[in-house]
Amino acid sequence: MSYIADYTNIYDIRGHEITITAPARFDDQSHEIIADKRLDDQAAQMALEKFRKRYKVVSPAEIKNFRASWHLSQRKLAHVLGWSPSTVALYEAGAVPTKANNRLLKILMKDKQMMKEFIADSEKDEM
Repeated sequence: MSYIADYTNIYDIRGHEITITAPARFDDQSHEIIADKRLDDQAAQMALEKFRKRYKVVSPAEIKNFRASWHLSQRKLAHVLGWSPSTVALYEAGAVPTKANNRLLKILMKDKQMMKEFIADSEKDEM
């Protein structure tokens, strides 16, 4: 048998320690933590969200919404930014962007004219 109780854990995300207290599963007899994929994934997600907020990192939803607002596929956005399509897919699935890529995304999300220039430049590359 097991039980669920709050557990504080430290996650290392991009060299930054993020402390999270979240529900975890414990063994009834030894009172040691035991694996529970759902709870463990939930805690890891909480750590990522705390990291994103603390360091102002764009979220997967923000990237998806940005891409959709420009009517771009993942592949097309990757081409516009000079990234691989798998990079865009990973970021939209929850991977944390590099510092440089995060900076670029934030700039382009705020500056529509700059994004138009990036798109125009990428279209020239196609010719």
